[in-house]
Amino acid sequence: MIVPLALAGASPAAASDALELSGFVKPTFSAVLRPSALPREQLKVGLASSAAGLTFQGQPLEQWRYKVFFVVGSQTFPALVSARVVDTDNDGAVDRVETSSSGALGDIVRETSVSWVPSSGFRIRTGRMPVPFTSAAQSADVALLFPDRAGPNDLFLADDDLGALIEAGAIGGEVAMKTGVFNGSGTGASGSERGVLYLARFDLQPLGAFSFDETNPLRTEPRVGIGAGLIWHPYRAFDGVGFPRLQINDLRGSVSLRLGLAGLTLSLEGLHRYQFDSLTARPIVASGAYVQGGWRLPSAVEPIGRLGWAAEDRSFAPRTTLWTEGGINIYPAFGNEDESLRDNVRMSFVYQGEHRLTEGESAHGAVASLILGF
Repeated sequence: MIVPLALAGASPAAASDALELSGFVKPTFSAVLRPSALPREQLKVGLASSAAGLTFQGQPLEQWRYKVFFVVGSQTFPALVSARVVDTDNDGAVDRVETSSSGALGDIVRETSVSWVPSSGFRIRTGRMPVPFTSAAQSADVALLFPDRAGPNDLFLADDDLGALIEAGAIGGEVAMKTGVFNGSGTGASGSERGVLYLARFDLQPLGAFSFDETNPLRTEPRVGIGAGLIWHPYRAFDGVGFPRLQINDLRGSVSLRLGLAGLTLSLEGLHRYQFDSLTARPIVASGAYVQGGWRLPSAVEPIGRLGWAAEDRSFAPRTTLWTEGGINIYPAFGNEDESLRDNVRMSFVYQGEHRLTEGESAHGAVASLILGF
């Protein structure tokens, strides 16, 4: 739900100076079992991936919009808080260094962008934003079918980056094209690498506009979405002193098919990567794919399932991973007379399996998630 807040002192002519506020809270309980891991890592239980998001957006001037989106709690890392040297045998020499760390928040800014919208079918957006390389990257956090995006999608793209994007649509939203340039941090490039990432994305909805919500209320008309994305990231890697070490070309492609009929939503996506450099003759090749679906029943219960596969480093030391997931979503507010509120509450109960076929290791998880949008 979006709450418009009129700015104090706004004149009638400045009606566009509205602040739209929305967000979500998502506590998540998980239990993960890794039978072949070390005893300390075999069982993890707790609220490990809970998060909350807050979005501020508005149109302070005609044709100009802004969006600021924060997510807190979804990414943490161990931060070093103290370190001391220890001389265990009192001989004046340092025997070891003892450190302590504490959990700290990662990057909480998901999007800070400014858009120029001269017409309903054209927009230029710049700032930090998701890179729309895949269909999953274009789905909002509150519109995912599962508590998290598919494993193959996360392997091929970290979906936030700084850049500029041109978005154009035609024929009532049935055709959408996006092209842009980004810093490249969304593909995992480190701070010692320099080069611009180029993106192109095309989406076709021949039966009418089809949003990227992975789960939707019951539809009255069937919908089809066909899409393809391409990333080219040429960059130079430097050594520790600052001299160029090698030139790298990273190419990534994606194709997707989405289907929607009544309460049934089905998504398929394939991904491929080919990276080569100026030093070695061994390219990095990886492939992945996933299929997921959900069936929203009139009883406000939605059975869901997902199967994912990825093969990393196929050219030299292949590592194959298989994901199997299934469960149900429950919508307590689905009977609300206000249709805009029906998806604001969702409870998910999901089994998540990760099977590393090359290493012969598996992990099994149970996830219970509650998401409340406002």
